[in-house]
Amino acid sequence: MSFDAEDFFYPGWAYKEMRNETHFKVADRRLEGAVEEKELMRALKVAFWCIQDEVVTRPTMGDIVRMLEGSMDVDMPPMPQTVVELVEEGLDQVYRAMKRDTNQSSSFTINSQPSSSLATCSHSTISPR
Repeated sequence: MSFDAEDFFYPGWAYKEMRNETHFKVADRRLEGAVEEKELMRALKVAFWCIQDEVVTRPTMGDIVRMLEGSMDVDMPPMPQTVVELVEEGLDQVYRAMKRDTNQSSSFTINSQPSSSLATCSHSTISPR
């Protein structure tokens, strides 16, 4: 059995299912089909608009609320270029990049009181393209 990278990388797979109008496949199986298909399609479209690479193409929070409520139409979004690139690069490249970024992320520890437990803070070096 062989699979495409799109089938294993959730954003690529979800976008393909949305375009093929088989979006019901992306719903959590634990919902056992108890999903309103129009709402699911609307949520997927909004999600893909929200992760567009160009900030100016992303909807405002007000527009997001209106889209999710159904009081504003949602056009079919383009697949974000970052998703296209990740699918084309293949999962092994994505995994290596994620692992490298995880290993390079910095963390530090702050003592809240001399003899008390430690508070740990960290941040990731992953940034949008």
